[in-house]
Amino acid sequence: MAGLTQYDQLETRCRLLGQEIPFYYCRTQGEDRLCRHILHCWFERLPVETFLHAHYPPEKLDALWSLPRPKMLSLLEEIEKARQERPPERKA
Repeated sequence: MAGLTQYDQLETRCRLLGQEIPFYYCRTQGEDRLCRHILHCWFERLPVETFLHAHYPPEKLDALWSLPRPKMLSLLEEIEKARQERPPERKA
């Protein structure tokens, strides 16, 4: 079986950043996290799904396959959190 770093030097155009980036960036994102677009960006260049199944545990891949949370939901949750943390208004 080939190693985890076998494709690290290959480059493709990143749909999020708009520039050429190496596969290493997609599989690490500066941490130990996979880019959610890794399948879309790399499926034409390498057997990315096979690679991911060979090198990452199912729980990490489950997070990759799931849809991201809608931004509106996150925003509404942050607004509600701020409301709850705000001290009550004083009446004059």
